[in-house]
Amino acid sequence: MEINIRNKCKSNIITTHRLKKITNNVIKLVLEDRGRESAEVSVVFVDDAEMRNLNRTYRGANKSTDVLAFPMNKGKLASIGPDLLGDIVISVPTARKQAEANEHSIERELSILLIHGLLHLLGYDHMTDREEMAMKELETECLMLVEEELSIV
Repeated sequence: MEINIRNKCKSNIITTHRLKKITNNVIKLVLEDRGRESAEVSVVFVDDAEMRNLNRTYRGANKSTDVLAFPMNKGKLASIGPDLLGDIVISVPTARKQAEANEHSIERELSILLIHGLLHLLGYDHMTDREEMAMKELETECLMLVEEELSIV
């Protein structure tokens, strides 16, 4: 299992060391739970300005968002390698705002966003009500696993 992590967030909301620890733990737990012991995932942490640019470029939405996922195991990119799942991009400032609004830790919010992005890389989506319900159930299961194993609240 290969997890590449890059912190491009310029604000001092959370240390790079802490981001890497949370990311490695969450991604490994969820992938192992999903039966994917061999996989490659990249995670990039950014500020709202960069997230806004990515969201505008790739989704046509001129606003920041919390998480974007770029699967690489579908379509033309699938031939690169079956274990290469793709990239997850997370806005740390947005994660902090959401953590405060939901009255939980930034570690828990980052775990939620990592799980959401990873499930997208694994082929789950929420375009229909049925897909959204199935994905939410799986997110809840994964979050319970993460909270139990890592004691994140």
